Amino acid sequence: MQNIKLSELVKNHPEATIFLNEHHIDYCCRGDHFLYESLEEQGYEIEPFLEELEAFTTEQKEKHSAVIADDVYMMGVHDLITHLEATHHKDERALLSSIDGNLLALLSAHYARHKDELREVYTLFSTLRSELMLHFAQEEVEVFPLMQREATKKAYEKVVSLESDHEAAGDLIKRLIKATHDFTAPVDGCATYRATYALLKQLVEDIFLHIYKENSILFPMYAEGVNA
Repeated sequence: MQNIKLSELVKNHPEATIFLNEHHIDYCCRGDHFLYESLEEQGYEIEPFLEELEAFTTEQKEKHSAVIADDVYMMGVHDLITHLEATHHKDERALLSSIDGNLLALLSAHYARHKDELREVYTLFSTLRSELMLHFAQEEVEVFPLMQREATKKAYEKVVSLESDHEAAGDLIKRLIKATHDFTAPVDGCATYRATYALLKQLVEDIFLHIYKENSILFPMYAEGVNA
């Protein structure tokens, strides 16, 4: 496999997102970074990693498991924005609500044994939840309608501000992954503990795809219109 940008890797092999998530290779906020350099930064040997990645993508293709549908790349600005709001914004709001309630229940039930972990997880999650809800509102009320109305450099400045929000969310997610031990509940954790961490993992994977679609597809497409 060639040393291509992570955004191109995901475009060519959307099923690779699952493998990249498991190995903490950031293709969403760092989609413009090259594969080999990203592997070296994470301490992976290039050849063994590529062999595992190619085996994984081949297996996923045989299962017909497409994580990102090809038609996403064919959408225009308006349709892609509609897609983002109808899928990622909707699904992530629901997950955030469910996870918040579960974590509050865990704080009551498991605080005595796991207070350090749960305090850190809930603090990070609450910050992420707050930033995402504000981000959704900014996109839906201000930036997305502006993008649909006009393609100007002034409007693009607001788009750039969204990318900085993505960077902040990415940093919080990395800390959350570490705090939850890769979403692994304690051995003595109850079913709710395990289910909550599974929901957190689902949320994070959806956010990764969400950011990728904006940073690597929507925003560059919009920038082309601005510079045309």
